Amino acid sequence: MFFQSNCVNRSIRGVVATDFDGTLLQSDHTVSERSRITLEMLGERDVLRVIATGRSYFSLRKVLKENLPVDYLIVASGAGIYCRNSKKLIYRTTLSPEDTEHIGSSLIKMGCDFMVHYPLPENHKFLFYKKSSSNKDYEARFEIYREYGKPLSGFSELKEGSSQFLVVDHPGSQKYRSLVSQLSGYTVIRTTSPIDNESSWIEIFPKETDKGKTLKYLARGYGLDAGDVLTIGNDFNDIHMLRWASESRVVANAHGDLRSEFKTVSSNDNEGFSEAVDGWIRSRNF
Repeated sequence: MFFQSNCVNRSIRGVVATDFDGTLLQSDHTVSERSRITLEMLGERDVLRVIATGRSYFSLRKVLKENLPVDYLIVASGAGIYCRNSKKLIYRTTLSPEDTEHIGSSLIKMGCDFMVHYPLPENHKFLFYKKSSSNKDYEARFEIYREYGKPLSGFSELKEGSSQFLVVDHPGSQKYRSLVSQLSGYTVIRTTSPIDNESSWIEIFPKETDKGKTLKYLARGYGLDAGDVLTIGNDFNDIHMLRWASESRVVANAHGDLRSEFKTVSSNDNEGFSEAVDGWIRSRNF
């Protein structure tokens, strides 16, 4: 199989896929020693270890320790897969130039503040458009990545299309529902801003892109299905993989809507990741 010949080529019995920020990563921006030991244990038991994050690979590398034992990185909410050891991009999805222009034109008409990102592996670079006079969360995100952004003057520069759009929406706004309706031919995902923890970040991808679909693709590369997978998350961009896997957990700091739908473990600051894995391992007799 493709994955086995390009990254992890041993026999695999199961998969644990975890979100990163707010799930595996603690509030002090570290991964606990217990979590690292849990990841090592999974590898010893031939369980594939996957981080599934909304971050780009570029952003993830800044905070992910080199010695953390992980096999695959699903980045940009499912838009790409990297082999951890080789650091190679082995799967990606892309919005065509036509789709990019259609989505962008729709967002402009709706008065959205957005960024459109180049295809992987250059998806840390973006073109930006801002309509509102005050969007502090948008401005804060822009300042973090300022050197990689250029103002949008047209979509012709994106000759190979784009990886995604990111709309930064004000707290309490209803743009998410409008975008789901207007852009029904695409995957529209919302998550809570990691900057102000109040605004909504709304991402728009090709229809085949979300954490669940990409994780399913990866698992099938090892002859596994939903029954062999544990997923752990904390926010709405995790919901597709949480619903796809037969066993899913959310940490106690997850949004209330997710805690009401999925079984809950301790918070990211209280070893929720290891608690979820330990229970799953015991139930499967690995």
